[in-house]
Amino acid sequence: MELQAQGWTWEQMENFFYMTNQEKVDAVWECRIRELVYSDILQKLMDIYGEEIKATTKDVTVMYLAGWFGYLCGSMHFLSSDGWKITTENIKLQLYKNQRGTMLISFVIHSKDIVEKGDIEWVEEFYKDIMNPVYKQMHSRSDSNHLLHMWYQATHSLYWISDRMKHSSLPERYKLQYEKNVGKFKNGNPSSCMGMNTTKHPYAKKLIFIDNPWNLNDPMPIKPSCCLAYQTEGGHLCYTCPRMKKSERQEKFDKVLAEHPTTS
Repeated sequence: MELQAQGWTWEQMENFFYMTNQEKVDAVWECRIRELVYSDILQKLMDIYGEEIKATTKDVTVMYLAGWFGYLCGSMHFLSSDGWKITTENIKLQLYKNQRGTMLISFVIHSKDIVEKGDIEWVEEFYKDIMNPVYKQMHSRSDSNHLLHMWYQATHSLYWISDRMKHSSLPERYKLQYEKNVGKFKNGNPSSCMGMNTTKHPYAKKLIFIDNPWNLNDPMPIKPSCCLAYQTEGGHLCYTCPRMKKSERQEKFDKVLAEHPTTS
């Protein structure tokens, strides 16, 4: 198989998964994904990222990173569904700031390192060997986060991946392949490969949709778990936060519609 023959673009990969084949020239910090299993490397990531997002607790940093890693997991499912494989030695995490000064994460993979896969087990191994220990380490560093709720942040990321695909020019077969691949993982792999002993897979969490004041034709899901954004300096509850009361959400809904009447 020739990578040049793929029907997706690197621009789409960055939009769907924050994945790129171009390293950030202004990276603040970087490491190999496999290095995150080492306590000191993961702690360094948490220290730098937590300071940049103005997290007031370690729990906030953990939940934010859990969401970011959900996009990385999604990219592994996507590559697998298209017949490709990549080893964790060849995935780099880079912290960088965008033009507005916001700290973001980029997952860097060079085209030459994506190869035809030899079996169908490598994605499960990615969870067992990398994501499972990383989530467990982050969980051990937090004060009150539940491991299941951390994985729910990844569940939410998978939703947004699918939503971006739905609104993209990606060929339909890729969207179907990806959804089928994630579905097989949810139904065919025990949650234990993610460090969970629950009977229901974290990715099988049923999402509850609410009206979207920014686009009334595109409902939004309530987050499966709170990302703790309100615990950053100057932070607040997200519109889709499960902690937000219905009355508070309605007030926010009315305010947005009043400010942007064209959305109705």
